[in-house]
Amino acid sequence: MTKFMLARRCLEVATDTLGTAANTLAPRLSAAGPFGWMKQYHTLPGGVRTQGRTYSTQTDSRKSATQGFDDGDRPPVDPETVHADLLRRLTKLYEQEVARELIVPPFKQALLYGEKAAVRDQVGDFSFIQLYEAVKRLAAQISKCCAVPLNAKYPADLLEYYIKDSDASLLLTTPEFLPLAEPLAAKLQKPLLVVNHDLIHTNGGVAGGTTNGGDAAAPMADVVSYLDPTRENLLQLNDTLVVESALNGEFYRDANALILYTSGTTGKPKGVVLSYANLDAQLRALAHAWQVSATDSVLHTLPLNHVHGTINALNLPLAVGAKCVMLPKFDSSSVWSYLLNVNMTTKERVNVFMGVPTMYGLLIREYDSVFGKNARMCDYVKTHCKNKIRLMISGSAPLPGNIFARWNEITGHRLLERYGMTEIGMAISNPYVQDGEQRSRKQGCVGMPLPGVSVRIVEQESGRTLTLEGRENEGFWKSGAADSTPKQQEDTIAGQLYVKGRSVFREYWQKPQETASEFDADGWFRTGDTARYESGTIRILGRTSVDIIKSGGFKLSALEIETALHEHPDTSDVAVLGLPDETWGQRVVAVISLRDHVAAESFSIPKLLVWLEQKLPKQAIPKEVRLVGEIPRNAMGKINKRELIDRLYGDSTATATPTPPASSTAGDSKP
Repeated sequence: MTKFMLARRCLEVATDTLGTAANTLAPRLSAAGPFGWMKQYHTLPGGVRTQGRTYSTQTDSRKSATQGFDDGDRPPVDPETVHADLLRRLTKLYEQEVARELIVPPFKQALLYGEKAAVRDQVGDFSFIQLYEAVKRLAAQISKCCAVPLNAKYPADLLEYYIKDSDASLLLTTPEFLPLAEPLAAKLQKPLLVVNHDLIHTNGGVAGGTTNGGDAAAPMADVVSYLDPTRENLLQLNDTLVVESALNGEFYRDANALILYTSGTTGKPKGVVLSYANLDAQLRALAHAWQVSATDSVLHTLPLNHVHGTINALNLPLAVGAKCVMLPKFDSSSVWSYLLNVNMTTKERVNVFMGVPTMYGLLIREYDSVFGKNARMCDYVKTHCKNKIRLMISGSAPLPGNIFARWNEITGHRLLERYGMTEIGMAISNPYVQDGEQRSRKQGCVGMPLPGVSVRIVEQESGRTLTLEGRENEGFWKSGAADSTPKQQEDTIAGQLYVKGRSVFREYWQKPQETASEFDADGWFRTGDTARYESGTIRILGRTSVDIIKSGGFKLSALEIETALHEHPDTSDVAVLGLPDETWGQRVVAVISLRDHVAAESFSIPKLLVWLEQKLPKQAIPKEVRLVGEIPRNAMGKINKRELIDRLYGDSTATATPTPPASSTAGDSKP
């Protein structure tokens, strides 16, 4: 079958490459016909663009998927029974591939869910089979390509860096982003493919789904089963079912799927190569740990160029047959409307939400503004969220304690924090099931290793190590039973955090030396984070390079100091930095933005430091406090502390400087 598919794709590539000379191989399709969803531009030297040709290589001389069965009994003629039999055989085929440790990627699994609603966006509902057939139509253009999702909000020079660094061969965009993509394609001499929603509606209308609020699960009367051979999704070759436009499990076991770029908070962004096997391991671990199923509906407001948005919030629900409700961007009012089912039909309702701490902070602000003074509404919000929302998750940045506590007060939900990186996906998570002190969600802690993940904490000074293993249906991840409380390790240890498992990435794109330097001799990935294990859970102390401050002989966690500062009633946002200092080695500097109702002139820094003495050990009290109007964060809520230091101090941090008074403030103060 692999040879069959490769031969067909070679023919498709040949027709596109040879142009008019290939007209004898296949008929040309009009742009207004079934391929009206696509416009392809080839950018030539001098900025001239020409619209490319698109050809069809489909043939009708294929064996029907309902003929020639050799399963011991022939399928009945009734269409519904034939569909059910094909679905049963397809399910068995996938199960056999999984049993052989092969990979069935999410888009291939879409055939199991067919006409069930998969995605809802501002246009309407789209079924799994619509998404699958849309991928089929792009197959000739993206075959054997590794996807690199980008963020249209990034500046053009950063997008140019990603395109150049990834050595992209093709740019894909939608019409609304064409003004951004077209100049980049022209400048970098890359072909540009523009697709729109009609891509999903090709092949006889909205097969298996509707837009403008229609029911994606209601099939049209004149549309045959999506497994019928006339739809060319499922074929039979030599008595074997074959999924059209997809390769076999051996290919996906070995092939790369994605390149996601790191956020660049501690260095230049690097392309992380993730294989289908990496993604499969991540999705299986999360589906089990968070008990994600086909009955879920996930509200999606995250960028799609990060692990959080593209894997956790999108591919995870789609891989298990759940629905994903996509908002064009995060808007606190819209999110509350979905969480509370305001004017929502049943199929629009959601029961899972994933966000970053900044989003939860904005949602709390919206709640206080709209509902806070109405006791009945406050009771309704809490009751509804406790009963109708199954799971709320926070990640991508440390969750301040005040947000954790306030969200629990508002909704009755203790936010589930987890830990991950672009290179490893999700590695550690708090438990979904909360049934006691040991298996509970503790603020500031990220839980235990996910199933299939091994974590090691190495204390550099003593060489002491602690290794923790995540196993399915054991400890944290055993579902339901009261006797499933995990056994608690007695060790308490802090040090460098290492991770190993199937979810760990293959390599940095075209950076073999950087890749080799991130793994130790035993294959453990160096995360660059410092963590502490105690009382049966792991706490992330921060990035070793910027969040672990060595001051006066002590190792201080910037994140723990930030947690204390977040609890002060006048602070809006905080960042703790470690700057070179002749006396202390590094001095602790707190950068603070104040709440809207607090004037910088009336805010007392000496009183803040006295207040902190009740929260922190003496050595962790900041030696300097700077007030700023706003602390810059990226789309995922992360602070680039190196850029913040450059912005506030410029070149003055290149050498050690005398310790300034503890009560100093900075210019950039809040108006």
